[in-house]
Amino acid sequence: MENIKLNDQIAFLRRQKGLTQEELARALGVTNQAVSKWESFQCCPDIALLPDIAKLFDVSIDELIGYKSADTFENVYLKIKSLFTQSPAESVFENAFRLSVLLHEAACTQGYKGYAPWDTNKNYGMEEYPHKWGFSACSEPEGNTIYSGNGIFIANGKSYQTPDISQIRDLYLALERLADKNVLRVLYTLYEMTVNNFDLYVSLPDIASKCNLSETDVTTALENIPITIKESENEEPLYRIEGSYTDISLMVFKEQSQMILTA
Repeated sequence: MENIKLNDQIAFLRRQKGLTQEELARALGVTNQAVSKWESFQCCPDIALLPDIAKLFDVSIDELIGYKSADTFENVYLKIKSLFTQSPAESVFENAFRLSVLLHEAACTQGYKGYAPWDTNKNYGMEEYPHKWGFSACSEPEGNTIYSGNGIFIANGKSYQTPDISQIRDLYLALERLADKNVLRVLYTLYEMTVNNFDLYVSLPDIASKCNLSETDVTTALENIPITIKESENEEPLYRIEGSYTDISLMVFKEQSQMILTA
């Protein structure tokens, strides 16, 4: 198990330092093939090389091989990676969300340069229902973070890319289709009815009843929503949001949708 940590650490720390396998090999006086074998878990470096590797990556030998924890980004990153590797598949998204709650808190408080004090004695991500949060956001030159209900959005300002003309056109058309009250009501109703079961499709009457609209209005709205359709055994059309769009506009329209659905 410790060997696996060592191999994983070497590969990760090399990438974090911006070194190629060839550059690492030259720095340690070994062959490119040796580094490749380390990182592909075929073998481990000679024990005599560990001090040089640790020095190169600015970590202790114990930290390098996983015997001792270190409060560094690299160490925390690898621990999180290990957590998700060993956790049941069904817990992945819940764990990711709980960690994101902590990241949002950190970004907000430190992002505001201390204006918003961080109550480090409270661990909201550890609560039974971490999504029971209203709305909070932080916008700084370095980035942005938004937390609303069960959604968290974090953006790195340094990696922002202005959309090209084609992307702007696609965005305009998408927003134009969604700029209708009935479309949004049907969108969020359909999401609510199917989000917990990716095999579930629902009928037109069920959608209409759920969002309190006529079937005619729902049919018109569905023409502006990315959906997939299949027929039931009695040839009745059934609907759900298209897979790649399952979470469409959850963050963008989170607050507005609450007002629309309760209107």
